[in-house]
Amino acid sequence: MLRKLWKPLGLTSCLFALASCGNGGSDAWQKATSARSETLNESADLLGVTVPVLRAKGLEQVWGSPKIKRDGQGGYLLTYADPKQPFTRLMIHGMAAPLPRLSQPPLLSGEHMVRDTLTGYQKKQEWREVTILDEKVRWFQESASGGADGAYFSTEGFTLKASDGRKGHYRLVAEHGDDEAVEVARWFSSVSF
Repeated sequence: MLRKLWKPLGLTSCLFALASCGNGGSDAWQKATSARSETLNESADLLGVTVPVLRAKGLEQVWGSPKIKRDGQGGYLLTYADPKQPFTRLMIHGMAAPLPRLSQPPLLSGEHMVRDTLTGYQKKQEWREVTILDEKVRWFQESASGGADGAYFSTEGFTLKASDGRKGHYRLVAEHGDDEAVEVARWFSSVSF
């Protein structure tokens, strides 16, 4: 009797697993990135950070020093912001643990006017690729720009090793205009230890 039940139960478990993977793992991704945001607290320095610090030195020269947040687990967030243009910034997340892997980019979400009504939409997108310190890293557009925000772009989680052999896990996020993907790619590729 039990043997007859194993096959249907196994098939059901497999179908549930496949259904949850159909979104490319974006539910786990969203949960992990949201949970990380909740752990970040403003800081005046990087004391207690244990992962190698990835910086955007070129943007620092133009925009000034980044704002610093720490997560209390050895990680950090550096935010570089253009003082002359709101909604133009680069955020570097350095983490002690990796983010869940995405099998496909999340759907691009935004809003547009339909018959004088602001209506939300989602559409599929393809991975984009950038080279960061000799590593190929995939990235995507998280959201379109709106009245209160610029468009958001994000790399997936990736791992880098510093010259001293220490590893860190990273995610880069940029806020900019919808049509600024070339500049965002340049920002992403410019980060270094």
